[in-house]
Amino acid sequence: MIKVFYGKKGTGKTKHMLESANSVAKETNGAVVYIDDSNELLVKLSHKIRFINILDYPVFGSDAFLGFICGVVSQNYDIETIFIDGLTYIVHQDVESLKKFFDGIAKISAEHNADFYISINGDEETMPSFIRAYT
Repeated sequence: MIKVFYGKKGTGKTKHMLESANSVAKETNGAVVYIDDSNELLVKLSHKIRFINILDYPVFGSDAFLGFICGVVSQNYDIETIFIDGLTYIVHQDVESLKKFFDGIAKISAEHNADFYISINGDEETMPSFIRAYT
């Protein structure tokens, strides 16, 4: 399953992601991972959640980030849910260029039974169709 929270900055996407992550962590027996580009949320997340600050790793672009996610999933088969907060900030690419990334995430989700929650800043009226299916 892939769920995308899409909207303009300041519309509560991160708050909703944080609440969802803590809720999932309470209910699951598997591992939960939260990927962000700052440590700001670290103290607000459950201690059961594996927090990754992507800036601690030399990951540039959506292809490298997809490879990073493959590495995370392959090192721990118990991962059930991955939260990615601020995808376009992490990969430094426009949302329109992320079709291949979403195809890869869909494959990982299907083959490894992992759920993805992803927040993206953008205008809902110009949201690409390949993302609309996940909102």
